[in-house]
Amino acid sequence: MQGASGNRTSYCDGVLSMTTSIWQYRSYTQSAPLLTTVFRNSTCPCCANSSNLTVSDREDESDGSRYSEYVKVMCCDLCGWWFVSRDTWDSSCGSVPDRALRTITATGAALRTFSAGPDDSQLALLESEIESHLLGHGTSGAWAALEDVTKGVFREFGYDSRVTARSKDGGIDVIVDHEEFGDVYAQVKHTKNKVGVRVLRELIGTMAINGATNSLLVTSSSFTRGVKKEQVLAAQRGFAVELVDGSRLLASLNLTYRRTPPSLSEVLGVAKPNVQLIWEEVEL
Repeated sequence: MQGASGNRTSYCDGVLSMTTSIWQYRSYTQSAPLLTTVFRNSTCPCCANSSNLTVSDREDESDGSRYSEYVKVMCCDLCGWWFVSRDTWDSSCGSVPDRALRTITATGAALRTFSAGPDDSQLALLESEIESHLLGHGTSGAWAALEDVTKGVFREFGYDSRVTARSKDGGIDVIVDHEEFGDVYAQVKHTKNKVGVRVLRELIGTMAINGATNSLLVTSSSFTRGVKKEQVLAAQRGFAVELVDGSRLLASLNLTYRRTPPSLSEVLGVAKPNVQLIWEEVEL
């Protein structure tokens, strides 16, 4: 398996661009032969007994004549290795009757989190609170667990990270060790209220004081409109801040601690099927 870094491009002088995400898998399968075998045989490439992958979620779309798309996620029940593929059939060009261009892209990765996370009751409480916060209500009793599982998400994505001392964090809850950008700060807000500009400005101030150029602002709720505008202005001043709202956070928690098989939205939020397996003209 060969590592990949997603769409990592620099903004300027080592600052992440607005299109680059740290909140994603930084290493996943790029071997087209291996992925092709998985696609054809639905077998786990990691388990010695060739355990079958089972479909955990899929979406099929077709206009009935010219275009069809089939996207599915498969997962190994034993080791957690997952695979996502997009299979498209396009005959819209119409150059040759009864033929279509078929394209298959895919990727996959082993879920790395095998160490114990929060117990089931604590994780269930946290997930319930996030779901409520996305609707603008609920309590925030599981804030300490959220910091710990956020560290777990970063570990799942392939980063070394650490939770700061909660009484002396300077507004920073998790520090991610990035091989290119050094310390990347993550501030975690477990609240039913939308996170506003003031919080983002405080984070940028902490970055400036500590000489950091990259950070993440993570919340169990959502962001005000002003935050995204301020995010753009911050990038122009050399501070890249990635925003992770409650929906992305909840999907990543579900995938990392895999209490249930992963859904399409959970996988596609952190990894894209970007390895081309088939590109050919086929007879309908």
